[in-house]
Amino acid sequence: MASDFLTVPAPSPEPDRPSAARPAADATSNATRLLCAGTYLDPVYRAGVIRELLTHRYRVVAPSYGYDAVPVLAHALAARRLQRLRLAVFAAGAAVTSVLVITGALSGWTALLAVLWLLWVTAFLRRVVTLQTLTRRLAPPTGGGRRGFDGSYPEHPELTPELVDKIRREQSSDGTVIRYGGYKPFVGAGTQVRRWSNAELLIGAPLGVFDGRPGAGPPAAPGTAGQEPKRKEVVPFTVEELSAYVADRLTARLQAQARPTQRIEGLAVERSVFTTAVTTLRGVAEPTPEQLDGDWQDVHDTGRGYLCVRVGSWDQELVTTAFVGFDLKGNTLHTEFYSYVLAPVRASFRLVDRLPAALDERLLLKLAWHTLRGTPHSAVRSAAARAAGARVLPRLPWAKEKIRLPQPADTSEFGLGRYADALLNRGAVTSVREMATSPHFHVFFQETDTIKYTQIVERQFLHVVRDFLYEHNVDLTEHEARQTNILNNYGHNNSFVHGDNNTTNSGTQSFGGPNGGQGAGSA
Repeated sequence: MASDFLTVPAPSPEPDRPSAARPAADATSNATRLLCAGTYLDPVYRAGVIRELLTHRYRVVAPSYGYDAVPVLAHALAARRLQRLRLAVFAAGAAVTSVLVITGALSGWTALLAVLWLLWVTAFLRRVVTLQTLTRRLAPPTGGGRRGFDGSYPEHPELTPELVDKIRREQSSDGTVIRYGGYKPFVGAGTQVRRWSNAELLIGAPLGVFDGRPGAGPPAAPGTAGQEPKRKEVVPFTVEELSAYVADRLTARLQAQARPTQRIEGLAVERSVFTTAVTTLRGVAEPTPEQLDGDWQDVHDTGRGYLCVRVGSWDQELVTTAFVGFDLKGNTLHTEFYSYVLAPVRASFRLVDRLPAALDERLLLKLAWHTLRGTPHSAVRSAAARAAGARVLPRLPWAKEKIRLPQPADTSEFGLGRYADALLNRGAVTSVREMATSPHFHVFFQETDTIKYTQIVERQFLHVVRDFLYEHNVDLTEHEARQTNILNNYGHNNSFVHGDNNTTNSGTQSFGGPNGGQGAGSA
């Protein structure tokens, strides 16, 4: 039976180190700061960040909504290096102690005390450096003796300029092609909270009394009681023209032309194409690093264009995004509306906000005592499990600098999958922001803001589409009826409701709040 994974050599990292980078867009947001702090506070999250952005660097980076992934990866690598340095120093000290015991320079009891002391001091110094990083580089920029977070990040040999450029180029969502690797095309946007679709016929508007004859449709057939009224001729348009019109009008109404007190800060209106990146490497069973670096197009041509209306609030901790798609088929305009929300970062990452501004003598004494109490447990868990499994095995000569490409399960009778061409999925499957999302809102008003911004964007969007159709002589009777139905189906009784089942009457999956679920209505 063929293996479920294909092991191939990974491109070796360049030795050049990036300079202190200028903070990119959203690099100084509070969401970025909390994600960086999470790499020191949560070892599982730290490993996930390194896996998604470094180990699986053949994948496309998911769009970064309201944060910058480069500082997050840099701090994750710094936290891992700090852990590895502690293990290396302890191993070296233990080796020297063993040599001294063998040569007779130290007695067995003295050697045991030396090893225990070395185990304690390395753990203590690691905690001091971690605490100092959190209280200085990742503290909120509010003064009080703290340096505060400014978007800068530590250097690391594996964080090459090429990798930094790749992440920043692929995490951008401003009108680019977004390649996803899973089921959901809107990777990185969080949890879906509302969806609906609508199809309306493009029929000319009735010719009014004051309308001129030019452009009028054919006269109605005489002799019928309910004869068809004379209609205007619909002005042809394309999906691109409609999308550009909606983007310009939404930006103007919600930001540029709105009063200063009524503007939606953090608004971004972009148009992106979403496509898969699953490619079969013809004639290749084991790709080389050069082939992994190639740029392939999706053979299924599944690209779909969507207008992305994003609102970042709470210092980019809460991101509400509406994805709008149009299609023209059979004299019918089909509209799709999907609303997603990136909930705030986990509450456990906010521990960085409550740490003291300075490490005084009293705090260091507490830290030394707590290190002494926790050293045996951490030694068994970290040195035995992590060092032997996650550190030693991947560094063996036959597995050094290898990455594993997931392959489809082989259910054939003779295990013929082992002879098949390699299947490479380069699309993004998750983002480091989604990995750190809280399962519920921390503040009631964060939930209400999600509802507010979704409703505002939806209402303005429907009104702008109506204006566009009116300017193109389309009969608005059906549009207004469906618009009323959509808006009426977004009441508190049908959407964003709380309940134990976390669903609405339509059965759409919801996002959970502190006391229940947050449902999604559909038309």
